[in-house]
Amino acid sequence: MADDDATLRLRQEGLNWREIDGEVVVLDVEQSHYLNLNPTGSVLWLMLAEGATERQLIERLLQEFDVDEPTARDDVLAFLADCRENDLLTDGA
Repeated sequence: MADDDATLRLRQEGLNWREIDGEVVVLDVEQSHYLNLNPTGSVLWLMLAEGATERQLIERLLQEFDVDEPTARDDVLAFLADCRENDLLTDGA
């Protein structure tokens, strides 16, 4: 598992995205993927665009949505796993 204090960021190359009515739409030009993120994913995406730690992502979900900490952690870990699987995050801080 990743370090809770490591700053995670989206990769800059080949990603085009826009926030539209509170949801994020992403075009990954390098992988030829189109993503339409739900409100939870959109909150996490916007934070990763600026750089955020795993802990900050969890805290934000706790603030924004009616979820408990284990659920927020599971959602964040699943989202980050999907991002890593699709090569959307940069390596290192």
